Amino acid sequence: MKKMILIFGVLTLSFFNFTAPSLAQHTHGHGATSMKMDTREVIVEGVKVIFQIMNNEEHQKMLKDMKMKEDIEPGTTHNITVTLKDEKAQKEITNAQVNMKLVDPKGKDQVKALKYEGEMKSYDGYFNLPDKGKYQVMILFKVGEQKKTAGIYYEIR
Repeated sequence: MKKMILIFGVLTLSFFNFTAPSLAQHTHGHGATSMKMDTREVIVEGVKVIFQIMNNEEHQKMLKDMKMKEDIEPGTTHNITVTLKDEKAQKEITNAQVNMKLVDPKGKDQVKALKYEGEMKSYDGYFNLPDKGKYQVMILFKVGEQKKTAGIYYEIR
């Protein structure tokens, strides 16, 4: 419990220390697939952080198409996947600890440690995004002894 409170505190404080470039967002459509996935990229201190947000129904279809089985966490509406990439080496970072904090439009938050998915070389978790409005999505990731933060805004209309 103390560790979760510490993580929550660090995430909250760290978010306010972002530099302007780390909040730059790029949205990419995925024309090659029929999946409804919103992708945003942020560069933080030499690490490209790729956020992919997909509602659970679409995520379930994608998993089925990829012949992967995963139980969706009850009480959630979306899957959020994060890929960390060393910008210089263009190689995925697969040995990080990643914690995510999601703040909904009403100010209520959810904090979770993301699970590493070896086949996808990414980290993911299920979250509840029930309302229309702007959500704040933040991560704190640790590679070795280095801690970094990244974040985006995601809007449901």
